[in-house]
Amino acid sequence: MKLKGLNGFIYRLTELIMNFAYLQLLWLAFTIVGLGVFGIFPSTAAMFSVVRKWVMGVDDTPIFQTFWQTYKTEFIKVNGLGFILVLIGWLLYVDYHYFSFGETLGSSVLKIVTILIAYFFITTCIYFFPIYVHFQFRFFDYFKYSFLYSVASPLKTAGIFIITYAIYFLLMKVPALFLFFSGSIIGYIWMWYIYRTITKSHQIEKE
Repeated sequence: MKLKGLNGFIYRLTELIMNFAYLQLLWLAFTIVGLGVFGIFPSTAAMFSVVRKWVMGVDDTPIFQTFWQTYKTEFIKVNGLGFILVLIGWLLYVDYHYFSFGETLGSSVLKIVTILIAYFFITTCIYFFPIYVHFQFRFFDYFKYSFLYSVASPLKTAGIFIITYAIYFLLMKVPALFLFFSGSIIGYIWMWYIYRTITKSHQIEKE
């Protein structure tokens, strides 16, 4: 029996909150199962595979089964891609601090270039997991298309930054909420924005 009116709204809201909290706990638990460094990337990919279903309107998605299937099948591949991202991020971090020591014009220019590259790197990382769970590409093509989608929709990318910061700021005010909802809610927002970008670009291609 489907509830209607206020009771139906409260039931749906409660169910939604429970689903986000459950998905967050799965994300944390399987990150720990993978010893942190080996678990964070497959757990994040698995989380995005679930929120992708929600964004696409598949409300009755079996959360654990979908999460576990992605986690185990993508474990090696997504870890390989993830460690490449970590390496690039580390190199940019080292370069930034290296150029910060100099006060010459050349050092200042290189520092600005590094910051610009870092910005595109961060936006590529934001798009990476939504792109990863939505498409089947060759290994390095995930980086290419994550970058291309991020620069193709600068306003949506800016919107992701703003909303992510706002959610982060609000959740940090209540640590318990941050623990139970930060990853799943931010992941949903990223997936929702990026899925709209993907579908819009496909519509333009068909026209």
